[in-house]
Amino acid sequence: MNAFLIILAVLFSPLVAGDSVHAQSLGTITQALGKGDTEALASLMDNEVELSLLEDENLYSRDQAKQKLAAFFASNAPSGFSQVHQGSSKSDNAEYCIGNLSTSNGAFRVYIYVAKQGDRMVLQELRFDRE
Repeated sequence: MNAFLIILAVLFSPLVAGDSVHAQSLGTITQALGKGDTEALASLMDNEVELSLLEDENLYSRDQAKQKLAAFFASNAPSGFSQVHQGSSKSDNAEYCIGNLSTSNGAFRVYIYVAKQGDRMVLQELRFDRE
């Protein structure tokens, strides 16, 4: 019986670990957004990120996206982020989150898209719309 339980634990541990990696990456992203922490966001970005800041939408390198976000946060100092909705793809290779970013210049609706790359989840898209 003990051997059976050990085998089950070994078989299911990657599934549990995978879910916690997904939750950690989205949680880290939402915390970083609420603080305006571009360093933390950049550390989770893919090599290229689709970034949409109101009317300015483009595909940027990690460094360019970090600079754009720093400029956005300088003009719109974040005071918090609240998650509204979260979901995942059927294949479990991607997740998204929709939330509200409170700033010194009002609220923004934020769309976050992360995808699995190797053994970690990376930020591939961020969209900011006026609330």
